Amino acid sequence: MSNKKIAVIGLGYVGLPLAVEFAKKFPVVGFDINQNRVNELNNGHDATLEVEDDNLKSVVISKGSEKSVANNSEPGLILTTHSNDIANCNYYIITVPTPTDKNNRPVLTPLIKASETVGKVLKKDDIVIYESTVYPGATEEDCVPVLEQFSGMTFNKDFYVGYSPERINPGDKKHTAPLPTP
Repeated sequence: MSNKKIAVIGLGYVGLPLAVEFAKKFPVVGFDINQNRVNELNNGHDATLEVEDDNLKSVVISKGSEKSVANNSEPGLILTTHSNDIANCNYYIITVPTPTDKNNRPVLTPLIKASETVGKVLKKDDIVIYESTVYPGATEEDCVPVLEQFSGMTFNKDFYVGYSPERINPGDKKHTAPLPTP
């Protein structure tokens, strides 16, 4: 895949710093369902304070600029709540929360919904990486079937999936995510 475009789904304390770091070297689309969060980030401020405003502003590309979502091939970060804006990506990193219920069982609803969103835009040879905290087997047993159902494709034949433990240590400004070279 020579045309690397990354989508980060979920712009919380894990997804946003990851999206910002990748956007320094690759075109990135940050997707979140919370319009207020996306507006705040597009205005150059992160209320969670995981990313400093200057760092965020240095990579954010305004959605109305000449670098549109569809044809952006330069490094930078486009932030959106519209799932069709991630359709031209070929790497999808899902970083949504996995809360627990009153019995401390994981609630997978955000993960399933994110998988549906990605499944609807998944293309042949795309790669989906789960970076949400889940129990062993959840990726293969709960997420992959959703991707297959919504994409109409087959795992490990048409698209690929991986799992990554969190690469961001919330609040740690010294040990940040190492970046691959383009």
